[in-house]
Amino acid sequence: MAIERRKSFIHYLPVYGCISTGLIYTAIGVIALLSFFKVRHGGADEGSMLALINDYVVGKIFIGIVLAGTLCYIIWRFYEAVTDPYEYGRNVSGIAKRTGICLSTIADVMIVNTAIRVLLGTTHIALDGQPREEQEKIASLLNESWGDELVITMGLLVIVTAIIQLVYGVTKGYKERIDIDHFSRGIQVVTHGLAWTGYIARGIILGIIGFFLTKAGFIANAKVVVNTDKAFDFIGDHIGHAYFILVALGTICYGIFMFILGVAYDTDKD
Repeated sequence: MAIERRKSFIHYLPVYGCISTGLIYTAIGVIALLSFFKVRHGGADEGSMLALINDYVVGKIFIGIVLAGTLCYIIWRFYEAVTDPYEYGRNVSGIAKRTGICLSTIADVMIVNTAIRVLLGTTHIALDGQPREEQEKIASLLNESWGDELVITMGLLVIVTAIIQLVYGVTKGYKERIDIDHFSRGIQVVTHGLAWTGYIARGIILGIIGFFLTKAGFIANAKVVVNTDKAFDFIGDHIGHAYFILVALGTICYGIFMFILGVAYDTDKD
């Protein structure tokens, strides 16, 4: 008879973290579509959404859930990179994969930072999605003697993160973390479809944000910086409305996939 190993507390962190991530990205995708169809004006980014709901008790609870869950996921990802439960190893390929795990938390760290500042009332995020606060922060960095180089480095890191997300989705790198073999064939196909679409959409948005952040460093102009909302707008204005809708739907798919990942997360190679 096989003996089931009891999981430690830390092995439940990615479950809570994935579900919290699913909540926020599903909401962002929905808001993006509502903005496209002019039901509301902008706000399809993490900061604007959290600032909007912060006026309500239920909203504060939601922000608290997202904050705690995202922190759990960040802690787990660093734990994962250090302890190497999937046995990537210490060779060049293994180190690269474990470094990629750490870099993949950049977007999550940004969400945590925003959530804390919204709850503390120390932020002035525009509810219409305008990246004024982000541009002000970058402008202050550009005023420093080392500011250009730092902003360029930040932008390149976001671009690398975007590429990691794209590769992760296309190569199904998430498969070792999700235990769905006991699900029906149909559910497995849908899950992989959600993941493929979601990671590509997330990679595209992060790539656009990283590109303009890097550009801001090169031309020393913070006004070109965009957030998630304006990345969506860039797609709609310069690539096409159909692609805007596809990326927004892809963002929702990513959120739904994270719900499934949270439910079926496999924290080791058993």
